[in-house]
Amino acid sequence: MNQNTTSQNTLSANSSFNVIYNILAYLYIGGLVILGMVFGFSFWIYGLLIIASLIFILPSHFLGIYLIIFMTMIFERWFTLSPLITDLSIYKIYPLDLIIILTIISWLIYQIKTAEHKIFFKWPEKILAGFIIINIIYLIKSFFEINADMAIAFSSFKNYAFYSLIYFLIIYSIQTEEKLKNIIHLILLSGIAIMTFIVLGLLRGEGLWTEYTPLSTAGVRYLAGTHAFYLMITTLITLSLLAFDRFKNKSFITLITIIWLAGITLSLMRHLWLSLFVGLIILLILIPIANRKSLLKTSFKSGAIILTIVALILLTVNLFPLYNVSESLNNSYQSISQRVVSIASGSQDTSINWRINFWGVAKKSWSKSPITGLGFGKKLPLDLGQWQTFEEIRNIHNSPLAITIQMGLMGIGVFVLFIITAVMSSFKYILKNEELKPYYFGLMAATMAVLFASLFQPYLETNLTGIFLWLLLGLLRTSFTINDQKEI
Repeated sequence: MNQNTTSQNTLSANSSFNVIYNILAYLYIGGLVILGMVFGFSFWIYGLLIIASLIFILPSHFLGIYLIIFMTMIFERWFTLSPLITDLSIYKIYPLDLIIILTIISWLIYQIKTAEHKIFFKWPEKILAGFIIINIIYLIKSFFEINADMAIAFSSFKNYAFYSLIYFLIIYSIQTEEKLKNIIHLILLSGIAIMTFIVLGLLRGEGLWTEYTPLSTAGVRYLAGTHAFYLMITTLITLSLLAFDRFKNKSFITLITIIWLAGITLSLMRHLWLSLFVGLIILLILIPIANRKSLLKTSFKSGAIILTIVALILLTVNLFPLYNVSESLNNSYQSISQRVVSIASGSQDTSINWRINFWGVAKKSWSKSPITGLGFGKKLPLDLGQWQTFEEIRNIHNSPLAITIQMGLMGIGVFVLFIITAVMSSFKYILKNEELKPYYFGLMAATMAVLFASLFQPYLETNLTGIFLWLLLGLLRTSFTINDQKEI
């Protein structure tokens, strides 16, 4: 009896220690990122970041994975694109890179000591390894090309090859139902934290960090596009879980989802509106009829609530006019209306026009070398009448097209083959697991939405968004390991 009591006390103490340890990790790493935002990412801040990361991540690679997700979703470019700045130079190694490298090292140490994780290397993994090798060849090739910018070439290599290691990190770490649920719950909690940015945007009259994605039409973004991108992922996963009644308090979760949808709308990111719709269609196709009816019923109720709230707000503003509130609501309505209309009248929109012109120029250049492409680190001339410039190929605002132009049909062929094999090989195992099916259906819908969104933005060419494709594909692939362990 005493032994049992002692054992329970030990487990409780360990659990409490782990919770405190994790909280301290988020506070220290997050605090150092905030210091970097305020004072610049100097050698000293990077030194402290490395020390804190060593202390927290080396003992637990799982914590490293959680930090990668949470810090990216909250601090976005400040965590993923802030270089080391010294008196003499700027080094493009980012906090995200440090955390990934240390997490991989931590995983290797843990695996050598315990051999706990199952290592498998089937067709999706072989194809992705082939894609990474192709990237290495293109990076080496760029060293010998006079017109290749090495900084851009190395950045392309990192986005396509280095960050794809997250896929392997996920499939070789997340191998139990509990671990999968934990990481998805963290993504959802990060989405709840992003609601703070929606409130800040409304209070400031403009979203935080929205200056990095200027509008091509009149209006104001109340939420940064990257945060809206993350909310698209959390929304689709949450809707899947709602369809299967996996939340204790459906009303509260529905309210959160409504706020997320409002945030995505107020970000004025048109392609995310379309991508969310595509993801929702995929989700409705995947889930059983009974769950589909339940989700649609909840959606109709939510829609009625939204319309009621909007009607009450408009009625209140008209009955008790307040200049600032009325003007803000009118501006928001005008902004959203113009963005919706601009989708149909693409030729009159400068952003869409820019894309069409750049895609045309890229196609002409690519046609000279369709099999192997133009390589990394290249720029193309862009002439828009009074405005002439050279644009980086990777900034073409269409990730599959960017891969095609840079690595030709060979590169895009291997990339697409990896996506197909990873999704298809996962799907047959997803259907066998009733407990995790709601999670996997949400992940599948989110993956398709991200792929669709990448047709309109350089999402794979930007680490703060690109890592989520590798993350989502890795999480889908865990269905193989988890199901295999259950059968054993």
